[in-house]
Amino acid sequence: HKSAQASYRVRRKRIVHFEEYQAMLLHQLRKQLRRRASSLQHYSHTKHAQFMQVALSSTTASSSAQILPWRHDPSLPERILQHNDYSGAFNPTARDPSILRKFIAARELNISAWDVLPIPFYKHEWESDLATGFAIAFEFAVGELLGTLFRASVTNDDNVVTIDSSKGSSSLDPSTNIDNNEYLKSMMDKKLLARFNQSIINCEDYQIKCTIHPFQAELQHIFAVPVPGLTREVVEEKQYLKAAIYRLHNAYDENGFDENYFDMVTEFAKEVGHTKRTVIAEASVKCKEFFQVKDKNTGLVVQGMEDDREEEEVIHLVRFEVVTEETEQGERVIGSWKLIDVDDLLEGNVFH
Repeated sequence: HKSAQASYRVRRKRIVHFEEYQAMLLHQLRKQLRRRASSLQHYSHTKHAQFMQVALSSTTASSSAQILPWRHDPSLPERILQHNDYSGAFNPTARDPSILRKFIAARELNISAWDVLPIPFYKHEWESDLATGFAIAFEFAVGELLGTLFRASVTNDDNVVTIDSSKGSSSLDPSTNIDNNEYLKSMMDKKLLARFNQSIINCEDYQIKCTIHPFQAELQHIFAVPVPGLTREVVEEKQYLKAAIYRLHNAYDENGFDENYFDMVTEFAKEVGHTKRTVIAEASVKCKEFFQVKDKNTGLVVQGMEDDREEEEVIHLVRFEVVTEETEQGERVIGSWKLIDVDDLLEGNVFH
């Protein structure tokens, strides 16, 4: 994996921090995409290959308890292999070709149509940069998350995040937790944080040792939520909108994008506005990883790998979301990407 690691390091040097990555992306992105191409052929995706979470791979130590919801596995989730992007039950564009959906999402990111057209055996630079940015954000988020949960020291040296509570406590204020860690909340969605906060963790009873060394990242899916104005914040504030989304779905099933459907979208936009749009993307991140949780009282490993094990190659699936907003000049202003799911813990954390 030397070539992959070398390529990843080069990209990482250019993307030192996730906020810097976003600024760089905004600077590099080009004119917005032409209207969706009508000649693309329709095909249907195979749906519903539910990925069952695996706490540990066959090469790790066996354990009956799972203290932390953590996937340590060298393979991609099955639903990725079957082209299921968890795009939502009421998404009328879910049956469109993936390239068409990528075109629409690219428009929201001010990416030129020419930079989306598929080229055999070639990945566009924006796709590689986006995936690398996600991997970097995942590094920072996991370090902050596990450091907060276990009151553990966290280091990030040469693209390797190390969380080790046996080497002293965190430098965080003792009163800091997941609920009041604003830095962590700015990086991760509250539902994902709540999932980890439900873990049976008492830092007085358990200690963690975890090293994560990402060396390769690949964009797997990207799509725009089909209804303009529909964002996570809007849906949380106005729960009744879910019924309206369901009616839109039924209208599309009956007659496709006909006049009635667009009339309904227009009415919907009056309720939520039309300048904002949500884009969701996910990437697979290959890592060298050591993961272990010990019982402090007995010294026994209760989850993960034994002390004599070497780092193992694993794949994490990280899913991000961003809201864009249209300016008077027709450009899209891109907000801050936020981590909304890891390894399908929340089945994509779909809100629409």
